[in-house]
Amino acid sequence: MGPIRRKTATPPIRARSRRGVPADVASLYQIVAAARENRQFETAQGFAAAVAPFLQAGLCWVLLIGPAVVGFVAVDARAGSVEMLYVHPAHEGRTIGRRLMRRAVDDLVRLGHRTAWLVTARESRAARFYRAQGWVEANEVGGASVKLVMKLSRL
Repeated sequence: MGPIRRKTATPPIRARSRRGVPADVASLYQIVAAARENRQFETAQGFAAAVAPFLQAGLCWVLLIGPAVVGFVAVDARAGSVEMLYVHPAHEGRTIGRRLMRRAVDDLVRLGHRTAWLVTARESRAARFYRAQGWVEANEVGGASVKLVMKLSRL
């Protein structure tokens, strides 16, 4: 029997976040295209049209490691919803999703929302992630989708 190897903790990542800008669209689409689940955009043009309002309104955050965008989140100010949250598969499990969700929730609180909501595939890794972050099921949207909600508080 060989020596016992201890599992080493993943070192903290050096990442920074900033508001997304229209020039980020190509980088954001690369993340969406690499996604293993929730592939809702068939073309780069369709994605660009969907994300443009969030970028223009300053309601999209990106997270960068060095110069590379590795994840992003977009919120709908009027609806109080998280519309998109994507992390590049090569960077999953490194707290990027949690950091981005914190930015989204902070924006929604700042905008005066007391509850946030989102829709995702019921049996997805994304749904498990959201539930682990405190989101709870509100009701079925239809088919395999589920609406999750979170009560927001001013911290």
